[in-house]
Amino acid sequence: MTLVNLEAETVTDPHFTSLSGDACNLKDHADNSFDLAYSNSVIEHVGQWSNQKRMASETRRVAPRHFIQTPNYWFPLEPHFRTPFIHWLPRPWRALIVQAKACGFYPKAANVDEANAILQDAILLNAPSMASLFPDSTIVKERVAGLTKSLIAVR
Repeated sequence: MTLVNLEAETVTDPHFTSLSGDACNLKDHADNSFDLAYSNSVIEHVGQWSNQKRMASETRRVAPRHFIQTPNYWFPLEPHFRTPFIHWLPRPWRALIVQAKACGFYPKAANVDEANAILQDAILLNAPSMASLFPDSTIVKERVAGLTKSLIAVR
């Protein structure tokens, strides 16, 4: 099993290999060089739509099968901020909130620059966006209490 992260990690299990790489640019890997690509809550962290498109394209290129999971934009609890509804507020309001208090995985921002960096760390997707990124995949909806918590592109 090959693990690809921004930084390679030390692995002791001989069944695993750890490599450094960029999910948006897997140029060191040939087409269909993996049997399966698995990604859990990564695509929302690669940046804006153009980077999300590159990650999706690279995923589809390097493996004939994939399982790509991401939190759903329309689920009321934002999983990174662990704050209900925050991701639905206008960006200036969100910037004020993260400057006022720590939210979820993020520390309190010291200034506007830090606040905007925090807000750009996770850009959530909805079902139509996932379907656009993975047109040859089935989009599975993981539900909690009748609401779609996360989206999974499966091929």
